[in-house]
Amino acid sequence: MSPDRSVLYDSADSFFTLSGSVVMKLTPAAAIQVCREAARRGIMVLRVEGGIWHSPGFEARIDCIWDGADPPTNQAKAHDNNVRAARFIQAESSVHSAFILTTTSITGESYRASKQSAP
Repeated sequence: MSPDRSVLYDSADSFFTLSGSVVMKLTPAAAIQVCREAARRGIMVLRVEGGIWHSPGFEARIDCIWDGADPPTNQAKAHDNNVRAARFIQAESSVHSAFILTTTSITGESYRASKQSAP
């Protein structure tokens, strides 16, 4: 199942259940929770893009972009990277109401591809 582009997701579980996606818009709380759980699941955040949610619709803001470390990496470095992403979201959440996360596996393999190829 693919994420609905017209929905603002308010649950980190939705991100993981739907295999995450750069078309998935998350509330600040959900985005922070994804960042907190991601490394434990073998995922690292590559980019955070913030914007304004217009129910439905996402207004991307060029002044709210965070780029993380490049994979491959290890679990500890991925965790540190993801904590920095969560802090960025927290700092921007008073101005931006929705966030898009670009993620990959810690090894650098696409997160979606790794989920699809898993038995």
